[in-house]
Amino acid sequence: MELFHRFKLHTLAVATLLLMCSNSWAANPNQQTEDEWKFTLKNAYINRDFDNDALKDTGSWSQAASLFYKSKMHDTPLQIADKPITIGADASVQYAVRLSSDKHVADTVLPFNKETQSQASDYLKYGATLKLGYDKTLLSVGELWLDLPVTAVDASRQLLTSYWGTNLKSQLSDQLYAEIGRVEKVSPRNEEDFKKFSFTSNGVTKESDGLNYIDLRYQFTPSLKGEYYFGNLEDLYNKHYVGLEHTWKQPTFALISKFKYFNAKDDGNTFDIDAQNIGLLETVKVKNHTFGLGYQQIIGESAYPLPDGFLPETYFINWNATGFFKEDEKSYHVMYGYDFKDYVPGLNAMVKYVYGHDFKAANGEKNHETESNVILNYAFQQPLLKGFALQYIRIDYNVKHGNDFGEDRLFVNYTKKF
Repeated sequence: MELFHRFKLHTLAVATLLLMCSNSWAANPNQQTEDEWKFTLKNAYINRDFDNDALKDTGSWSQAASLFYKSKMHDTPLQIADKPITIGADASVQYAVRLSSDKHVADTVLPFNKETQSQASDYLKYGATLKLGYDKTLLSVGELWLDLPVTAVDASRQLLTSYWGTNLKSQLSDQLYAEIGRVEKVSPRNEEDFKKFSFTSNGVTKESDGLNYIDLRYQFTPSLKGEYYFGNLEDLYNKHYVGLEHTWKQPTFALISKFKYFNAKDDGNTFDIDAQNIGLLETVKVKNHTFGLGYQQIIGESAYPLPDGFLPETYFINWNATGFFKEDEKSYHVMYGYDFKDYVPGLNAMVKYVYGHDFKAANGEKNHETESNVILNYAFQQPLLKGFALQYIRIDYNVKHGNDFGEDRLFVNYTKKF
């Protein structure tokens, strides 16, 4: 724990040092050279139908309108080694209104009031970010959009998940990228406000004052890259992640191999957490075809922990609608995708099947589960409809001891950048 506290206390000092030393590094990929506005519309219909008549079906139909702004970086009078410190600001406003009647059940899409057992009729999320740059380094304070273990941006429902804190990104060399940060709060996909991270196990919930993390990515060769991540959710648990990705390109096909290892361990305060996740994925792309075969195994004395708020662990090999991260669970998945660009430009489809076993149900019996997905995407190519896109997802889940369900998701999206 002493190491973690030192990491928290010295984050600002390290950020300052990186800023001052960045004059020898490669071009900064984080520099925003032009102002960018992005306007989005999203119509989302989601319905989960449980086979068990005693369970209420969940879901809703909603319409969102969102606006995202990214400013270019402006020079300031302050300079270090004849290079200016730059400044910029980002902002976001997201709003959604429910179009369906209130089902009086939590659907993980809209905010839900447990006391009145009612879905919100609408909800609003907003945030802003101050950016300071120097050469190849960018420091951001405020609302953060992160694509990392623990803190992914979830676009699978309606409004997007975002985070509040401070992070610093830098391209240390042509091969090495580094990011450090402290995330104090999260605004989940189905809530308006930013709140503290929390974790619940066996009916006990405890909050964290923040997540301290470091992420390092290294390009070993043009075809091999690696990533290491460490995150400390204060008073909850620590997470390590190591990933390797190799791409073998040939004239007629490409083979992408991924290895992922996660390790989660409690800090000895409240919870008993000890879980590892090992995953392998092989993907072959041949012309318009994509084939994938994956394996994931949970090892340890607990299920793999996820923070409250429906925060997905999209880094997992087998991240699905239900997740395959129960204690001792082994899961296999096979997928096939096809791009119809030669026949219907803008249309692609994917089917995926996952089988998980060797975990136990709540009553202690051996259990197994399956999930199948069908995903269809179409982006309109006609000039008058440019920016419109459709997505349909069908999910079928079956479990030996538990509740089966079928789920439909239909999204109509519009994006305009200016």
